[in-house]
Amino acid sequence: MDSGDGKRIGSVERSVRILERIVNEDEGGVNELARALDESPSTVHAHLATLHDLGYLVTVDGEYAISNRFLHFARHAQHRIEGLDVIRANVARLADETGESAQFMVEEHGRGIYVEKAEGDRGAPNDTHLGKPRYLHMCASGKAILAHLSPKRVAEIVDRWGLPAQTARTITDEETLYAELDAIGDAGVATNEGETVDGLIAVGAPIRSADGRVIGSLSVSGPEHRLASNGEIRERYRDELLGAVEDVTLNLTYL
Repeated sequence: MDSGDGKRIGSVERSVRILERIVNEDEGGVNELARALDESPSTVHAHLATLHDLGYLVTVDGEYAISNRFLHFARHAQHRIEGLDVIRANVARLADETGESAQFMVEEHGRGIYVEKAEGDRGAPNDTHLGKPRYLHMCASGKAILAHLSPKRVAEIVDRWGLPAQTARTITDEETLYAELDAIGDAGVATNEGETVDGLIAVGAPIRSADGRVIGSLSVSGPEHRLASNGEIRERYRDELLGAVEDVTLNLTYL
C-alpha cells in the first residue's frame, strides 16, 4: 500500500519540504527557503535549527547543507533490495561493455528510484539522479516495471501520478500507454525514445525474484544519433542488457 490513513503531520511535512528544497535547489539560507516555501523565516529557522541539532544538517559558509548522516538511511534502504551486489556488478559491466550509461531502478510509491548507475567511456549526459523520484511512464526502466505489474497496480499508479509530459514524445494518454505496456510484456524489453531527454534513447528490462516478483529494472541509455541510426548497435545493447538480466536472475534463483 502506498498511503496510510490520510493523516499527515504538518510540522513533519514542513521539515521534509525544507530538506527537499536544500537538495533539489541547492538553497540553504533561511530567508531564501522561507520565500521559496511561503513560510515565515522564524518557522523555517526553527526547523533548520532542530535538524541541525539532531545532526541531519550541517552549516557550510553560513548556510545549511545536508549531513552525511543520510548515507546511513540510504544504505539501510538499499539492503532491502534482493541481489543488489550482483545487480551492481552487472550495471558496471553493462556500462563497460556498451560504453554508454547503465542504470538500475526500483519502484516505490508508484514512482521510480534509481539506486545504481555507471557511466561508460562514451556515456552521454542524462537526467538520472540516484534517489530522485521519476515518473515510470516516461523512461525505459519505468515502463519495464509497469509492464510486469498487475493491471490494478498500474491503474493505481496512473490515477495517483497521472501521465505528465517531459518532452514532446512522452506518452500522455492511457490508451497509448497500455498498448505499449502490452507490447513490452510480449517483447520482454521497454524503450524510451527521447521521452525524458530529447535525443536520448534507452532500453530497459525487468529483474524478477525467484518467486516472480518484480525487484526492479536494468537499462542502458545513449544518444539517439548512435542508437537510432545503427540497428546493429541497438540490437547488441539489447542482447547485452538481457544477458545482464539473465545473470542476475540466475544468481537470485540458485544462490
